[in-house]
Amino acid sequence: MAASALLQSLKEEATCSICLEYFTVPVSVECGHAFCLSCITQCWEGLEANFPCPQCRETSQSKTLRPIRLVANVVEIAKQLQAPSNTPQEENMCREHEEKLKLFCEDDQRPICVICRESRGHRAHTVLPIPEAAQEYKDQLYSHMEHLKKELKDLQEWVEEESRKTSELEGNIMKQRESLLSTFEHLKQFLEKEKQQLLSRLEKEQEEKMKKIQEKLTRMEDQQSTHRDLITELERKCQQQDVDLLKDVKSVLGRILRCSEVKALKPQEDVPGM
Repeated sequence: MAASALLQSLKEEATCSICLEYFTVPVSVECGHAFCLSCITQCWEGLEANFPCPQCRETSQSKTLRPIRLVANVVEIAKQLQAPSNTPQEENMCREHEEKLKLFCEDDQRPICVICRESRGHRAHTVLPIPEAAQEYKDQLYSHMEHLKKELKDLQEWVEEESRKTSELEGNIMKQRESLLSTFEHLKQFLEKEKQQLLSRLEKEQEEKMKKIQEKLTRMEDQQSTHRDLITELERKCQQQDVDLLKDVKSVLGRILRCSEVKALKPQEDVPGM
């Protein structure tokens, strides 16, 4: 037997006779036939006795369902053996029924074949021919694409506008920065010039004050010397004999008078800023 025939036979064994799709949670009834748990539950919905087998119509008195692990394993093997096709013709074939995909199920949003259409899983669904469905969705996609193009154009214009604003802002900030630097540089130069002028003026004033103080000190030292000499002479004179003392007393008194006429300068006088 060919491999494709074996695979088809395996698919049939793993397919539920109610929904015509791979078993989902396979269970068996009393007669031994297998079905999907959801399929047989729906078939027996509302029944309280005489549960018929959907395949052989044999009835049973109890709703007895037995899980079939072996069938579940067969389903997994069948799914794994269903290798993906690489050719365009195989890609357009139904993997379950090997029929050409001619219809589109809007509820499940996928292409199906005519056999899938008659299965329980798609019987109540809205189905369209593939060309009609493709054109409908193509129109929708074109509409979305035009809308996105318009939004993209608006975004590009906004980006350009914001880029222009950014460039203008950077230019304004640069101008303000240069203006601030220039202003502070001029201010720095002005302050430096003022500092030098003030320092020069202060130094000149200091020199003038120091000169006056030195001159005053010189005069005071001269007065001190004069006073010392006069005091020494007076001490000597007072030790002389009366006759000798009186010989030149007039000269001595004159020198005392001249010395007393010279006013001694006080330390705090004539010292500006001190």
